[in-house]
Amino acid sequence: MLLKACRGCGRLISQSMWMCAECEAKQPSRHVVYNNTRRDPRAAEFYVSKEWRELRPVIMSVYDYVDIYALYALHELITLNDSDPIHHIIELEEDWEQRLNPLNLIPLSKQTHNTITALYKKSNASMRATQRQLRSLIDYHFKEAGGYEKVLSDRFLVAPPERFGENSPRKF
Repeated sequence: MLLKACRGCGRLISQSMWMCAECEAKQPSRHVVYNNTRRDPRAAEFYVSKEWRELRPVIMSVYDYVDIYALYALHELITLNDSDPIHHIIELEEDWEQRLNPLNLIPLSKQTHNTITALYKKSNASMRATQRQLRSLIDYHFKEAGGYEKVLSDRFLVAPPERFGENSPRKF
């Protein structure tokens, strides 16, 4: 077996390894490194907030842990895990107020999220087209259940649309 030095401590390890188990256990997670070096501080704080941690599993359950982009656009059934990302259709940098809006969230597999991110970065036109596609896939997925807004209001995630009778005052 060919050996090399561990990048952390210099011990001899198998060439197929990056670090020895001890050094790897001491490494911060890739999420911590990303949050500390690349992500906007306000966004990093948001992703560890109580509101986000409470909303995340609810959004996953609304979609029954299914990546609907993969299902309808790629014709592939991908069952999601709790660790898979939830994508903001309108990104935080674009509209901070949409960060907790369930109508702006869609759970995706890591692979699909990478694909969507690449489409967003390609151009503004590609990003807008991808956003429209995501919204149409959501509409299609929840059509038989009465629409996405109905599903969310049934789960108390959005207020039901106001119904105005003839004698009710209208709000403009």
